[in-house]
Amino acid sequence: MSGRPRFLCGVVEGFYGRPWSMEQRKLLFRWLKRWGLNCYMYAPKDELKHRLLWREPYTQHEAAQMQSLIKAAQEHDVEFIFAISAGQDIVFSSAGDRLLLQQKLRQVAALGCSAFALLFDDIDPCMCRADRDVFPSLAQAQASVANEAYRELGLPPTFLFCPTEYCSSLCSPSPAKSRYLQTLGQELLPEIGVIWTGPKVVSQELSVALVEEVEHVLQRRLLIWDNLFANDYDCRRVFLGPYTGRAPGLVPRLCGLLLNPNCELQANFIPIHTLGSWFRSELWGCTHTNSTGTEASAELGDSQGLQEGYSPQKALELALLDWVAEIKQQVLEAGWTPLHPSTVCKEEAGLHPGTAEGQEALLDPQPCGTAPSEADQREPEPCAVTTGNRKRKATSVPEEGNGSRASAGGPQSPAGDGDQLASGSRESCEPSSAMPSTAGSDRSSGAPVADETVHSLGTPTCCSSGASTCQSTPLDSSDGRERGSSPPGSPQPGASTADVLQIPSGCKADPRPGPISQLVDGATTSPVPTALLTNGTAVSPIPTVPLISEEGRSDSSAPLTMEEARMLVELFYLPYHHGPQAQHLLEDLQWLRANSPNMGVPTRSPNSCVVAQWRSRARSFQQLCAQTCCLHSRFVHSAGQALLYDLHPYLWDIRNLLLAASAFVLWLDGRLLCDPDHKGTWGSCFGWCQSITAPLFPGEDAEPWVRHGGLFGELQALLPVGNSCDLFCHPPPLFPSRQLYLLHPLLPQDKGVLEEALLFFHTKPLPVPLPVLRRFPSLVQLDMAPRVQDMGAGCSLAVSLLSALRTNGSRGVFCQVSAADHQQLSFYSKLGFIALPLPWPSSPGTQLLGRLL
Repeated sequence: MSGRPRFLCGVVEGFYGRPWSMEQRKLLFRWLKRWGLNCYMYAPKDELKHRLLWREPYTQHEAAQMQSLIKAAQEHDVEFIFAISAGQDIVFSSAGDRLLLQQKLRQVAALGCSAFALLFDDIDPCMCRADRDVFPSLAQAQASVANEAYRELGLPPTFLFCPTEYCSSLCSPSPAKSRYLQTLGQELLPEIGVIWTGPKVVSQELSVALVEEVEHVLQRRLLIWDNLFANDYDCRRVFLGPYTGRAPGLVPRLCGLLLNPNCELQANFIPIHTLGSWFRSELWGCTHTNSTGTEASAELGDSQGLQEGYSPQKALELALLDWVAEIKQQVLEAGWTPLHPSTVCKEEAGLHPGTAEGQEALLDPQPCGTAPSEADQREPEPCAVTTGNRKRKATSVPEEGNGSRASAGGPQSPAGDGDQLASGSRESCEPSSAMPSTAGSDRSSGAPVADETVHSLGTPTCCSSGASTCQSTPLDSSDGRERGSSPPGSPQPGASTADVLQIPSGCKADPRPGPISQLVDGATTSPVPTALLTNGTAVSPIPTVPLISEEGRSDSSAPLTMEEARMLVELFYLPYHHGPQAQHLLEDLQWLRANSPNMGVPTRSPNSCVVAQWRSRARSFQQLCAQTCCLHSRFVHSAGQALLYDLHPYLWDIRNLLLAASAFVLWLDGRLLCDPDHKGTWGSCFGWCQSITAPLFPGEDAEPWVRHGGLFGELQALLPVGNSCDLFCHPPPLFPSRQLYLLHPLLPQDKGVLEEALLFFHTKPLPVPLPVLRRFPSLVQLDMAPRVQDMGAGCSLAVSLLSALRTNGSRGVFCQVSAADHQQLSFYSKLGFIALPLPWPSSPGTQLLGRLL
């Protein structure tokens, strides 16, 4: 059919949240042209004059920006579709509202736009009284407004309509029997296209049969608004995987397909790249079956490899090659040195600007998470307070200034006199107390220098059960800084073959994933600043996995490799599927959780092969965690500015959670060696496997937002304190750091460094009110050294510590904080601690804080 209009395939900017900037959209147009895509729809939900203030015309400045955007699209052979969403408060029967809508559309048409869309999605389906007096149904009211606007614009070649029932799950009772859709099919002019998202709002699959069913009801071809990569419904998720789940042969049944992508533009390189591969493959198939228009051959370009049909995995490999090259090119073109952890945090006015006076800045806002401007990249003046306010995710209302995630001031943790992250805890049935807080020390010191090795420890941690008493104290860190270090993963003096796991004969250890790394003494080989989760009863070495293996170590200044880019994609894959790296992490932690009761059996038991299998699987999990932590460090060092600020919050979240999970697994491993009698209380320490809310695995019919948090949420739910969401909601640092951290329990070899602190454990405690001990039996003390400005490591330490206490049966923890130390009080409040309204005569001027587990 040579007269058929060309198939529209491209991107719709239709998400909730901060709209893209002008420069981001121009970059998008370059991507679209480069990959053979031909369409862009302007429909940012939170651009005020698109939705909330749709009646207001654009100012002269805004109109000039819109004209520039339309012209930029045309220069890249991209059809620009202007969409407006008036459905929230339009009075369909009002001649005034109809006139204002038409005037707005004519204003944009005068700027050079020839394609339009009216959106009536996500609105209340109930009409006001005035409309009910005129129109018998919502569908007739909407069709009347759309038909009139279409005629007033002179019957433009592209005019689209998004219905209120825009997917099968919203139709009552079904698409085929929906009175709303049936009325639209009869009332809408046949030249007006209808937008559809598929069986669900975020459709895992699109089939030809479903498209034909809806097409029959609406009496016209559909344009698919594809939400596969939309992430505005979950601030923990971003999708970097390939375009998939769309049946071959869709193009002949549709008039177009537009991808509604991630809110972060840089996260969309692979989704849009693979969409282009899918489109070219579909066009090739259509051209060879003579079922599309004559323009297909011209748009097809190079048809090499298309004969075999679209393969998501092959398309992903091609996209990864281009992405790695693009990342390197962005760094070279910008002439930008990746962020260094020694950069001192400073409030940057250019990072989160508010809108300009009036509404004139709405069309060109600073992009969400945008890096500071060139002027802001100069070395900032040192300051004592780190600002952690960064907008993480779009919301359903326009946002200005700081982001939606709560900001945290300072290094976002209490200060300590030591040089390293540390924590202290105590579980006791008798009165006890902690030493006075170390907060209030000087906080003006800079962040740690990259790759600096620090072996010393501030306040140690104790996780013991029963009546054991433990306390914590600051430790002078001068000795630790004088200790030498060895390259990450290298053998240490005194290491022997006994440090390597020996699998008993007849036992099959889980071979996945990768080789078994050498086990080394974590106290003498710490390759990075180490936060220790100490165990007051540890008397035997606890194996730790080197954070960076010999074969995996790479030049930190080198660009990201293909394998690193692939690992990043696999961590943030698709809404309904995890990538292999994420799947392995989940499977390992699920297996370790399900089989953890077996750890109550000592290694001398006949079931030692089961224990060896558990430990082998634990090392596999720890190795994956270490790889992810190294990826975070490499990404911070090697990614360009725009990509870093778009993706770092997600990778930072995952890194912190895996630090905590890996430390907790190490604690379980060491607890096995410390337990003298498997018939004692240790057998009941794993009640969390049954008592804690299990991770939610929804059915196939559920929308992806039911899987709250994606990989992050599922890993969180597997931890003993996973139902305490306040432990996991913290904003990322304003300036990302590539510093590596490793959390592990106290080893016997650590006692040389911590001798003074360990002696303090045995001092006589101060009495604590009994009501506190009844509800909060465990005492904790968390301190972060001033030099550590990444709150994520401190929060990971807290999560691993509280997980260990919860596993040991504790249902509550408390801490002692000076009432005048507002910074430490703020830190604990962010971890869910609340002030206990009980006096403490033994320690006046001190506030007791507690939280349940």
